[in-house]
Amino acid sequence: MKENQLEVKVGFFVLAGLLAIASLVVAFGKFGNYFRQTYPIIVEFEDARDILKNSKVLLRGAQIGTVADTPSYHVGQNFVELVLRIDDGTELPTGSKFRIDQYGMLGDRFVRVVPPEKPDGTFLAAGTRVKGEQEAGLNAVMASAGPALDEIRSAAKRVDEFAKSATGLLNEAQQGKGPLYTLMKDEKMAKDMKNLMSNLRKHGVLFYNDDSNKGEDEDASKKSDRKSAPSDRSRP
Repeated sequence: MKENQLEVKVGFFVLAGLLAIASLVVAFGKFGNYFRQTYPIIVEFEDARDILKNSKVLLRGAQIGTVADTPSYHVGQNFVELVLRIDDGTELPTGSKFRIDQYGMLGDRFVRVVPPEKPDGTFLAAGTRVKGEQEAGLNAVMASAGPALDEIRSAAKRVDEFAKSATGLLNEAQQGKGPLYTLMKDEKMAKDMKNLMSNLRKHGVLFYNDDSNKGEDEDASKKSDRKSAPSDRSRP
């Protein structure tokens, strides 16, 4: 009899402990969001990247709701829809601004609600559709710099590949092999390249004009003029 009573007491305490743990999970975990009384607000954003389901909605630093689901896009729209679950009892003034913000450089993203400076006394009703504002400041700069950084990485990769190819050609040339070595040993090719470089310099194509050739041409022209001019001594 005593053993049965002991087992009942132990079972009661175990059950009470499990219920306490479950209550804590519901109260402080994400499961608690499903038991809250909320109303929806639909926000249209041009770009809602990295916003996740259950991300926080903050007003003056206090959490007033969560993001109901990931952003949704419909064909033909130039925006995405973000549904917010706002806690019952929290009234959002008409004219409030909705922005996507981030905790620091690498923190989670959330929706910030900024109330108007001069509220008119009216509030957003459940299901109201509003337009969100794009984020500003450092986060926006970092987001817009993403494509540019990708292009820089791609260009750096191409330069690295070119440098490796050039290094391979030079190594082959030092070993007496490869197309570069063949060009270096080809006297006709070397002469043609020399003439080509000379012509490019002469016409100012290769960064500068060849002034030495220009001077030689002027001297030759002056000599030709002297020869063709009549002598004063031959006049009567």
